[in-house]
Amino acid sequence: MEIQPLNGHVLIRNLEAQTKTASGLFLPDSAAEKPSEGVVIAMASDVGKDLNLGDRVIIKKHVGEEVTWQGEKLRLVAFADLLARVPQADAIPQ
Repeated sequence: MEIQPLNGHVLIRNLEAQTKTASGLFLPDSAAEKPSEGVVIAMASDVGKDLNLGDRVIIKKHVGEEVTWQGEKLRLVAFADLLARVPQADAIPQ
């Protein structure tokens, strides 16, 4: 990755939005919500030590800027707009 966010920003690769409801109905693209989860692929040097590259995070809805980089749609958000880091399944304490 040749892009470096500045001023406390984090570059996120969005996880796919749900296209099917729990009851099995398929959602059209116009009804799908903006993804609120993603994976950190780059971050500014002044972002806290609680976040690492590859971490899965939950993001506030309707924040950040959509950026297209090398043909991929990414989201650039402020560190303050991250709500939580999702631990890996094997990292959950007993």
